[in-house]
Amino acid sequence: MLLAIVITLTPVEAIPVPVDLGRAAYALFLNLIGEHDAGLAEELHAADRLKPFTVSSLRGRLGRIEDGQFTLAPERTYSLRFTSFSERLSACLERRVLPNLPERIQLVGVPFSVLGVTDDGTHDPWAGHTTFEELAQHYLMDQSPRRSLEMEFASATSFRRSVGENVYDVPLPEPGLVFDSYLQAWNAYAPMYLNPEAKRFAEECVAVSRYELRTRLVRFGETCTCGFVGTCRFSLLVGDEYWMRVINLLAAFAFYAGTGYQTTVGQGQTRWLAYSA
Repeated sequence: MLLAIVITLTPVEAIPVPVDLGRAAYALFLNLIGEHDAGLAEELHAADRLKPFTVSSLRGRLGRIEDGQFTLAPERTYSLRFTSFSERLSACLERRVLPNLPERIQLVGVPFSVLGVTDDGTHDPWAGHTTFEELAQHYLMDQSPRRSLEMEFASATSFRRSVGENVYDVPLPEPGLVFDSYLQAWNAYAPMYLNPEAKRFAEECVAVSRYELRTRLVRFGETCTCGFVGTCRFSLLVGDEYWMRVINLLAAFAFYAGTGYQTTVGQGQTRWLAYSA
């Protein structure tokens, strides 16, 4: 099961909090899992490989931002989004966590009332559920592939690149980096393997044709990373049907896998605008 859950929240009081709450949301996510499967929570936290989930920062209208903080408004609603592309994790979320979600949760010590939770895309466009098999059937077999893909990057998205001992952020939607991000996640957890040459196809045969992007700094305590947010259109330059289908499949999988670096602490929230979850 591929799962995208949206939890709707409202704060119980007006209080200033950091803009970037991805790490707090990550801690909350593991705590919710740990209440029902402590071993799974520990395994997810300790894993030194690509993790099979994403966690958003607090989503919603933040209002005025000063010195990296904004004041919560009790009359407004906010949300958190969790995704999973691991069978064991998705089962835990669907069968244990969601039916037993507490009426109140806390982020950075601030209480929020839980107003609702959904994995139904008709209730929230960022919610959804499917399976690897259903995605593969639809995009590799049934659906005619598209040569133009409009992607939305809703939270700061970046990639890590190293040159010698230097490691730096790449705040650009380079097609090879974008689609290889999905390819790595798919091949790590899907029951069917995709040809790793998809990365080379994306590098050589997919181009950025239009974008409305801006950079955004994400602060984690004393450190920060730079990413991009907005929309970007990718055009497939070669009409090879097999590779077009693979790229379409990966674009749809982005909804669950997220894009790039730090997707478990709020970054890389992504959806293909033509794809309905």
